[in-house]
Amino acid sequence: MTLSFYESPALSMEIRASFELDRTLGNGEIIGRLQPSRDELLDHGDEPFELSFPPVRGVNPSLTLKATVVHASDNQDGALLDSLVDREIARETDAGHVQFSRYIRHEKGVSHLNGAVERFQLVLDRCPVDHPDHAAALTNLAWARLQCYIQSDLQDIDTTTSLFREALALRLQGHHNHTLSLFHLIFALNRRCSKERIAVFIHESLQLCCKLLPLCPEGTYLRSIGVDSAVDYVIVECNDLPIDASDEGIYLRRVVLELCPLGQKYRPGALDKLSWALVTRFSQRGSFDDLDESIQLGHEAISLCPEGHSDRGNVCLHHL
Repeated sequence: MTLSFYESPALSMEIRASFELDRTLGNGEIIGRLQPSRDELLDHGDEPFELSFPPVRGVNPSLTLKATVVHASDNQDGALLDSLVDREIARETDAGHVQFSRYIRHEKGVSHLNGAVERFQLVLDRCPVDHPDHAAALTNLAWARLQCYIQSDLQDIDTTTSLFREALALRLQGHHNHTLSLFHLIFALNRRCSKERIAVFIHESLQLCCKLLPLCPEGTYLRSIGVDSAVDYVIVECNDLPIDASDEGIYLRRVVLELCPLGQKYRPGALDKLSWALVTRFSQRGSFDDLDESIQLGHEAISLCPEGHSDRGNVCLHHL
């Protein structure tokens, strides 16, 4: 970092939480600040030195620095400045996050949400598809719009989910934010399904969950902020769908069962639904393979529902 000698004699250093995992759109959220003087920085000569920040959530972060005086020509100074457009994009993004944070943390007024949507829409308008921050701009706008939808202040959920899909399409597997974008889209689809139980969106969310879980081992950040509850919601919604004995319907039931390993609380229900679909297909097509598999799955479902289990009555009734 190069600083002009003629600027303020005090330097403000900040720790900020990023909203993205790689290149950050805007400046992020301030969680710590330190203001050493220029003389304090230069007093150490060529030796590295350490600056300690105030505690952040019980942790005392520090920064090891080495400061020296350099002479830069005018054209080098000019090259260090960001473009006016990029600075405006960052400023509008930060203003949008401020409005959104005010709504989430303190004031639940819809005006803050609408303000965030307006700011994030301006940013997206200035970040065309080939802009490196296009996916982040899509995500910011989508999150603010989704919160408006949850509060029933915005009914156009199609556009919001499309924004999340576009962001995911730009963050393919291997991208730092691919996993987070998967979770965002699943969360949006689940919120939509909570208001409109449309099978096609439940199916889409299910397929995305199968891609997400292998990328989120136990103990990872996303597991701690709601991946398990999002997946559980999809499983319950799928188990509540009417039995479909078509090949596609049975494939869906097999996918649900994959999300319910041994010990998972919804496994008995998933086994029961797949067993029921298979025996229904047997009655239609007469394949004894379907009947045999249905019986096997039914036995496992009953074995996982001992006396007193909440699902035992339904499971046993289906397999008498």
